Amino acid sequence: MMAIETVKEKMSLKLELDGGIIDGKQKIHPKSFTQIKATAEDQNLYNAATIIASLQQKNLLKVQKVEITTLTE
Repeated sequence: MMAIETVKEKMSLKLELDGGIIDGKQKIHPKSFTQIKATAEDQNLYNAATIIASLQQKNLLKVQKVEITTLTE
């Protein structure tokens, strides 16, 4: 059995902004940024997300890093 190799293909950054409470449920306003370097470090991504969020009218609730990775033998 060969070792599995992972190759990061794509990465995006998703911000979830506070849209307030509507009918008792949290309303989320997502913002996505694609074509992020696969080698970007988590701290740099978070820093960029908080800077982007500071330019928005809504508060930042969550930062997500979304990766597409291929597994090969």
